[in-house]
Amino acid sequence: LAQTNAEERDFLPLIFSMPTAIKISGRTGKNAFINDVYEPMQVQHHNRPCWVARAVASRYLFHTGKSRWVISKQIDDGSKCWAYVEAPESSQDPSSCPSGWQCAGQDGSWAVDSAVKCVAVPADHDKFVQLRMSLDAEMRQYGLVEMSSLKELWKRLDFNGNGIVSLAEIDKLVVEMVAGGTWPAWLNNKPALMRAYKKTILKDGDGDDWVQKREFHALLLNIFWFN
Repeated sequence: LAQTNAEERDFLPLIFSMPTAIKISGRTGKNAFINDVYEPMQVQHHNRPCWVARAVASRYLFHTGKSRWVISKQIDDGSKCWAYVEAPESSQDPSSCPSGWQCAGQDGSWAVDSAVKCVAVPADHDKFVQLRMSLDAEMRQYGLVEMSSLKELWKRLDFNGNGIVSLAEIDKLVVEMVAGGTWPAWLNNKPALMRAYKKTILKDGDGDDWVQKREFHALLLNIFWFN
């Protein structure tokens, strides 16, 4: 540092303060899928960085704006999450929190899981990872991230209000959204839609033939990924 000029010294704090990836490990049993490396996103939530799992799945790590970092299926108020850690008010990084991660057990009760570890690791610049990172940016561009937009779109898809939708209903929505110019033409791809549907119901869902409301965000993510 002594050999750098004043301009370089002013820039160094920016380099060191850039968000790195966050690795969560050690969880077994219920919600073991939270074990992953979470890459830094290009958005903030409550003026703090957010991370998204490298896996093509709806798993985000973010601050609630109150006193917790949480892992949840979408960036919101964090009231419904899979795990959380208490954070000091000034916290900008969950890996520096001294408290243990709280996880829900099989009976629904919350307790500290001392096996869960949270550490900062270098961000990955692999092309596959970067492609995964681009999905959320594209979905945000088309209004598929905000809770209010997702609720309206689900109401349109689940027009009879029974809480589940079929492949035919999903296909109809895609065709209408593309025809209306809301979604790009390349999303109207039948083979890609079938793969997205299959992954949603068989891997992200509970294995039945229907996409449920809680699986909707995963469906949208898969539609973009397979296209």
